[in-house]
Amino acid sequence: MQVSKWICLLIAVVLFSCKEKKIEETVYDNVIYELDTVRLYASGAEKTKQKSTDQYVSIMYTDLFSTGISANELAELNELSLAVGDKTMVNELLLAHYLNSSGVSLPSATVMRADVEYFVEQTYLRFYQRFPSEYESIYMIKLIEADADLTPKDIYTAFVLSNEYYFY
Repeated sequence: MQVSKWICLLIAVVLFSCKEKKIEETVYDNVIYELDTVRLYASGAEKTKQKSTDQYVSIMYTDLFSTGISANELAELNELSLAVGDKTMVNELLLAHYLNSSGVSLPSATVMRADVEYFVEQTYLRFYQRFPSEYESIYMIKLIEADADLTPKDIYTAFVLSNEYYFY
């Protein structure tokens, strides 16, 4: 009886202690790193929220200078906007000031005319966060090619003061 207990114990130890451990290793050979994406709109109709004064000025500054505006300058411009009744006039004067400032990221007329299609596409992306429709692209290209006096400053002014630019 004593021997049978030892045999049963030995069999139990052998059965339960001698299991092979399987280690599964997963190898990823196609790793994709994601970047922060910028939301592109399909059309201007998707933009339903109007920008506040702070948002408008801040985004305009960033679009023109490719850098953020300082908090102090933004606060001063917000006070100015609140003091003047005509917001459109304030926006036009501010835009004119910025476009005539040094440091503004503005292509030359020569660069614009060298590849008009690329300029139009980049302008739509820069200011509207979307690609131009086929009609918009053709219209803008013909407009630029037909008027030799038209400058990038004129195009940027039209985009920043457009109704679509006031919305996101």
